[in-house]
Amino acid sequence: MSKVRSIQQAVRLIQDGMQVGIGEFSYQNPPMTVVREIIKQKKKNLTIISGPTSGLATDMLIGAGCVRKVVTACVAFEQVAGIAPAFRQACEQGKLQVWECDECIWQLGLQASAWGMPFMLWQGGVGSDIPKLNPDLRLVQVDAHGNVRAASGKRQQHKQGTQSLVYVQIPAIRPDITFIHAAAGDAAGTVQYPRQRYLGRTFNEALLARATHGPVIATVERLISAEQTQKHPELTVLRDAMVIEAVDGARPGGCNGVYPPDLEAYRAYVRTCLNKRKVKHNDA
Repeated sequence: MSKVRSIQQAVRLIQDGMQVGIGEFSYQNPPMTVVREIIKQKKKNLTIISGPTSGLATDMLIGAGCVRKVVTACVAFEQVAGIAPAFRQACEQGKLQVWECDECIWQLGLQASAWGMPFMLWQGGVGSDIPKLNPDLRLVQVDAHGNVRAASGKRQQHKQGTQSLVYVQIPAIRPDITFIHAAAGDAAGTVQYPRQRYLGRTFNEALLARATHGPVIATVERLISAEQTQKHPELTVLRDAMVIEAVDGARPGGCNGVYPPDLEAYRAYVRTCLNKRKVKHNDA
């Protein structure tokens, strides 16, 4: 049975209040066709799980009023804007919940979901303020026998001379539905990127897909035959996804192996957001 869908069909699967995975990494592979359709369909109160470093897709959804909460290490445009404008404004006005984490914590939360585990343990973040800012990230103490208990954040010495180590306990992050953008896909739901990739990073798309307990939808630059995908299985990132053909579907972001991001368009977006903010401020 064909896995090809229309963009309208796919976005209608989103219900208000869902946890939605968005497979973008900074400027790379944002599913912008999906983002525009989410805004058009006026989805609300979404938790967006994107990143690990989020970009334009997440910021546009925030600016359109679709987002209640973000799960990401940051929302930024790197050399264009250190903090994305809609994200900054929503945070400053107290209109957006932010699940504080770094990139490794983000990945490990998704990995826990992918492996069917309730949590992961990680020493990165111990000694930082991340557990203070995010109550979901608990400090726990693990002794030499593997016993886990609440911790004060310090290593403690046992009578036997062994040490208990302190970890951050990271709960599983489980998207209800996930959207990614890729170079190509076939009607059976096999999704691929070219061998020669701009920046080369595609791990977050696969990780989000594995962590998702609902549908995974990939917009692709072009539909290709199953024979073509089977010739190069090493290029496959996902299997059994719903597939939507969306030429230029990541623009103005970049699509790995197809086209780089249009940074001038990002600059224009930032200027537009800032000008709108000035107008509202002056009107007030």
